[in-house]
Amino acid sequence: MKKFLLRILLKLSWTVGGKSDAQDGIPRVLGPDIEPHLARMHPGDVVLVGNNGGLSHIALHVGSGQIVHSMATEKTMRGMIGSLIDAIKRMFGWSDDSALTGVVEEPLAGFFDRYERDTWLILRHEQLLPEQAARGVAHARTLIGKAYDYDFEADDDEYYCTEIVLEFLSAALGDTAPQFAKKKTRVPMLLDTEVVEPIAVLHSGALTPVLGNAAARISYEGWLGDAHIVGE
Repeated sequence: MKKFLLRILLKLSWTVGGKSDAQDGIPRVLGPDIEPHLARMHPGDVVLVGNNGGLSHIALHVGSGQIVHSMATEKTMRGMIGSLIDAIKRMFGWSDDSALTGVVEEPLAGFFDRYERDTWLILRHEQLLPEQAARGVAHARTLIGKAYDYDFEADDDEYYCTEIVLEFLSAALGDTAPQFAKKKTRVPMLLDTEVVEPIAVLHSGALTPVLGNAAARISYEGWLGDAHIVGE
């Protein structure tokens, strides 16, 4: 029952989304905006994305512009009314978003076309060998089709977004995989656990920012180092 209630709560809140372009003045990223930069990306690169100048979701680039990631919701930026309508449709079986929730593989450009985000940053483990990256990518792809982990439990067969990157790094690097700080996450009477938030991967310093857009400077100027910032 707790997981069911958390699923409803998270789907509702994340479908609502953040501020629109008109409110925050930061233009949305669309597929054609990211496509010219895909050639710079390597298999095993980590993709951080978010909205309103923040970074709140993480994905794994598996090559050729494809990402593997775990999604709690199919849509965002629907507002409160739109989110409630979506929830009612799901409740009565009038809508099925299962094809694009849980662990999925899709084009990064297609994700941006579908899911409104305005900020992105690419991280790379500089010591990762191609054969290690290939091993990690192969493992990540075995997780496609698994359910989203709405209660953020470790050691189960469901995965929230950061867990995909953790699984990749563990498969690629074994005992030498970097460890990331956990944050206490609590929802009264429903959730009391520790999670690795997407931004913890950047803040760890274990992966190097190599590419991003100007919106990433809004909140993460001090973390970007020598990353190539698109449009500058």
